[in-house]
Formats: sequence, C-alpha cells, structure tokens
Amino acid sequence: MPTRRKCLSVMAPIVGALACAVLVAPAGAEPPAADAAGVSTSVSRSHARMAGSYWTKERMLSAEPVPVPRLSARADAQLRKNARPQGSEGKIVGTSARKAGSQTALARYGSLAETWAGATTSAPATTSGKVFFTGADGLPYVCSGSTVNSAGKTLVLTAGHCVSNGAGRWYSARPWIFVPGYKNGVAPYGQWSARQLWTRPAWHNGANRAEDIGAALMSTLNGTRIVNRVGGQGMEWNYPLSQFQHQFGYPQRAPFNGQLLTYCTGYSFDDAGHQGISCNMTEGASGGPWLDDFNGSLGRLDSVNSWVFWNAAGTRYKWNGPYFGNNARDFYNVVTAAEL
Repeated sequence: MPTRRKCLSVMAPIVGALACAVLVAPAGAEPPAADAAGVSTSVSRSHARMAGSYWTKERMLSAEPVPVPRLSARADAQLRKNARPQGSEGKIVGTSARKAGSQTALARYGSLAETWAGATTSAPATTSGKVFFTGADGLPYVCSGSTVNSAGKTLVLTAGHCVSNGAGRWYSARPWIFVPGYKNGVAPYGQWSARQLWTRPAWHNGANRAEDIGAALMSTLNGTRIVNRVGGQGMEWNYPLSQFQHQFGYPQRAPFNGQLLTYCTGYSFDDAGHQGISCNMTEGASGGPWLDDFNGSLGRLDSVNSWVFWNAAGTRYKWNGPYFGNNARDFYNVVTAAEL
C-alpha cells in the first residue's frame, strides 16, 4: 500500500488522489541526460494482448486518482519558472476522424465544471479519455488524457505524474491504457495499450511540476492507429500566457464520480510562476487537456491538468498546469520522432 502522511495545510496544491501520499512504481529506464528533451520506457508487447482481460469494467470503476509525493513549499518555489513565451510561437493543428459535433451548443460555464453536452461521436468526446494503470501495490489508478495529432497518429498526452512517480519510477508493470470516449465504465472505441511512456527528465527524476508533461505512444488496435480512429487535438507552444481555455477531464472525487467527461472554461493566468486556471474539477482530471482556440470540436493543447488547490472547506477551486514553451516543443518533437 502507498505510504500516507497526514496533511497540515488546507490550501496547498495536490496532484492525483492525495496530497501527502507516495506511490512506488516499477523501475524503468536509466536516468536521462540533463539536457534531454524527454525520457521514455518501453512497455511489454504482451501488455497489449492482456489489456482487455486485465482492465475489466469492474477494475476500471474501482480505479482511484493517482497519489504522488508532496513537495514542501520551499522545494516547490525552487521548481518554479517564468510562465511566459521562451521563443517563437509554434502549433500543430488537430484532425477529426469523423464529422464534428454542433458548435452552436457550446456553452461557457466558467469555473464551475459541467458535463460535456456536445456530440459524443466526435471530438472532444472521442479525443478525450481516461488513463488506467497500476502501482507497485497492485491497485488500479486513473488519470485523464487526450489524443494529439502527429505524423505517426499514435500520440496521447497527459500529465507526467500519470506515467512516472517523479522519482525515477515508471507506471509500466501492467497494461497502461487509454480509453477514448470513456463513459460510465464503457469503452466505445476500445482500450488502447501504450507501447512507450514518455515524460520530461525534470519530472521523472525530480518531480518538477513545471515539467509535469507526460505522453504515451499507443499500439495499434485491430490494425488501426488511434488518431485515425478517434481524431487528435492540436498543440501549441510559446503562446501568450493568458488564453481563453476549455479545460477537460474526468474528475472523480466528490461531487463528481469520474464517469463523465467534464469541462471548465476561463482565461489562464500567471500563478506564481506556474500557469493557472480557475476550476472546481477534482482529482482524476489530472492530465486532461487545456484547449486554446477551441471551436466546439478541435483546439490546441496549451497545457494539461497538473496541480489542484482547495480551500479551508475542502472545495477545489483552481488548477495549475505546466506552461508549454520550448520544453513542450522539444518534448513533442522527440516523442513523435520515436513514432516513425
């Protein structure tokens, strides 16, 4: 079982299920070079064959948001960096695998999360999904994620803490799967198994939440690549910090249950060196996309859900995400190069 410690602060940021928990995962790749854009581990091919039998509906329903180590305020302050452009703007456009849903139904609920009411057969319902994996304790854990367009059409982006514990250990002992379009325990587009997991070196070896970006390259399913099946969002880097975002995820702690795609909207802002957005989604939404220039179907990932904050009453009210600058550009390039 994870080691748990009592939390003292009620306004500290948390990732995953518990602010003060530690999850130990299986050993993975050797430590990367300090200047590496990304570090990865390969996943056993046998996992793809066993994913369906292992990740039953019952096991998916029992999965909990992933716990991660807690950082002291001093350590966190040392990991902050300026959330601002570091070079030229760049972007990747999204792609839809099917006809887009109605854009006229798009609502702007603000920081109070609502269930996505748009079409369930097109993006973002098809490109968004839940991530499932196990810890060294053998228990099932969950995050959120999104497919992203690339030349290889196999890319899923999530948070770094959804692939690695931040202390050099990967979540790869059992099948790591992504379930696009997940709803009430159903996988309408199948369960897709990862063949490689990726994150930034500063997250993998130091839990630097300014670099809490994760990715998975997915195996084909019935000979099809995931983005060709469900579509893929775009991605951007070095854009101005304040953007109007549509923030998606599968929040699981009360008052949510993790069974429905949920979203907030609002402008991102500089939150003491991290990128912030106001939203009451709870844990389980980790790794879900922040979409800029969202048109009701497609947008561009500008960040992912990383850290959530709560007040004295325990109400979640704000998320942080890593600013996508040159780090995200280099990460995208090195991960997608491995697809081909």
